[in-house]
Amino acid sequence: MPDIPPQISRYRDLADDWDAFEAALRNPLPTDIRWNPFKVTRERFEERLTSDGVRWRLLEGSPDLYRVEGLPGPGLTWGYHLGWYHPQGYTSTLPPVILAPEPGSDVLDLCAAPGGKTAQLSALMLGHGVLVANDINHSRITALAANLERLGTPNVLISQYRGENYPERFTFDHVLADVPCTGEGTFRVGGGRYRQEGTKHLQAVARTQLALLLKALKIVRPGGTVLYSTCTYAPEENEAVVAAALSKMELELLPLPDDLTGQPGITSWEGMDWPDELTRTMRFWPHHTDSWGFYCAHIRKPG
Repeated sequence: MPDIPPQISRYRDLADDWDAFEAALRNPLPTDIRWNPFKVTRERFEERLTSDGVRWRLLEGSPDLYRVEGLPGPGLTWGYHLGWYHPQGYTSTLPPVILAPEPGSDVLDLCAAPGGKTAQLSALMLGHGVLVANDINHSRITALAANLERLGTPNVLISQYRGENYPERFTFDHVLADVPCTGEGTFRVGGGRYRQEGTKHLQAVARTQLALLLKALKIVRPGGTVLYSTCTYAPEENEAVVAAALSKMELELLPLPDDLTGQPGITSWEGMDWPDELTRTMRFWPHHTDSWGFYCAHIRKPG
């Protein structure tokens, strides 16, 4: 495993246990796969895993996710190509679980490609309602469409808009804003591949993230909810973005489910101070979850 880059080392005082965090980054990432109810029953899925010699266990907080051992090449098996499951890291499945869209509701996945969270949202909706998967990049939409077809999602429409400019004539009950980020939380993916970005780029990314979050909050209906998430540790991309949105609109930060293991969002960082309600957001660290680094904020628009 490569050395931990300085961009991550700047969080030494943020992590509740730096030694455990650093050790987790140096461990191989476990294999997690999400069962797809549109293609196979849970019983049949579990029976096949067992008969193939795969050791598995369900993960708390994400009811359809299995941590497996002995499944070589999870994207190369017949079960994958039949759409029985989708490889998806534990923390990557938490935004749809927290958003929890009701069957029959109208939902937008604002930055949807490559589609793992979109398919998960569809499963949570039991295939009922309208689910729009949006992305700006044509090549990523190709991957999105392929995954949704393989997984047999029955209620998804695909749109191609720049997220910040999504048409406001469309409104939704729920919006998932899993925004582009510097990806610090993915350091364990692929043996330590990580985009080392400078402060100037970080600030530009944060501006885009705020624009995406504000658009999501404009097009969600009164009383509806937005789930803002990133796979990075940077407060500039996490608490600072949510705090900026709170300063511009009347919003309510909702508490996250009790069965999730994480660290409350912070209220200050390098001279910046934010409202106390930011502690209702949550940071997910690898040494707590044995997964990717993630951040989630669940926001309700009063109505």
